Amino acid sequence: MIVDHYAGAGQRWAEGATIVYGPIARQLLATSPHSLAGRQVLDAGAGTGVASTPLAELGAHPVAVDLSIDMLAWDAHHRPPAVVADVTRLPLRSGSVDDTVAAFVYNHLTQPERALGEAARVTRPGGAVLACVYANASRSRVRDAIDQAALAQGWRVPDWYLDIKQSATPLLGTGEDMVRAAKQAGLLDVAVDERPVDVGVTQAEQLVDYRLGQAHFAHWLGHLGPIRAGEVRDLLVEAVRPIMQPYLPIVVFLCALAA
Repeated sequence: MIVDHYAGAGQRWAEGATIVYGPIARQLLATSPHSLAGRQVLDAGAGTGVASTPLAELGAHPVAVDLSIDMLAWDAHHRPPAVVADVTRLPLRSGSVDDTVAAFVYNHLTQPERALGEAARVTRPGGAVLACVYANASRSRVRDAIDQAALAQGWRVPDWYLDIKQSATPLLGTGEDMVRAAKQAGLLDVAVDERPVDVGVTQAEQLVDYRLGQAHFAHWLGHLGPIRAGEVRDLLVEAVRPIMQPYLPIVVFLCALAA
């Protein structure tokens, strides 16, 4: 049985985590070797739509896939067609989409090359497969201080999150690893760029909202209730305000073509 660890995280993700993931998704789309306008694009691991939204703005026709029904349900009436599915076993015919985009999903998998292979399979020959993950080299003492302040308020890191960080996240965390996985998946013209990204986060409030918007805080914040959760958020903001600096995560970007 697959457990949806993102259940209950939809609203906070859309209103918080998107502060960082949204700008990175836009930069990912900008790496496409061709215009995405008018093309049917699979948004693999779509979440609450950080890539679907800019895809639609570009004139593309996104189709969303995610394992979490809660994430797909967020603002569903204003979002593209969606299906709950595993990105390693996509319920799509081979060559059924023009391009595939995967923003921050393959770093959750212990066999990311399988998901890349599925992206290659469902994408028409010559279509783009675009993906991004955080680099292993990405560090932030302010982000870490937010976590420490949350621990002091009673948060505990979920076991499932620790497992992902230890067993899955490092696998694509360098440019070399991403290139290797993409080639194993049969992708062509593989281009990888590992670089810091200015996501426009300069205020403590922004970084705290981004961090608390992630799924591994959802159960704890839900248990606290809205009033106490708001108080904790304000405490975390004040805890890191004196050390706040612009957040510049290092991201590994993949641009490749389906065979």
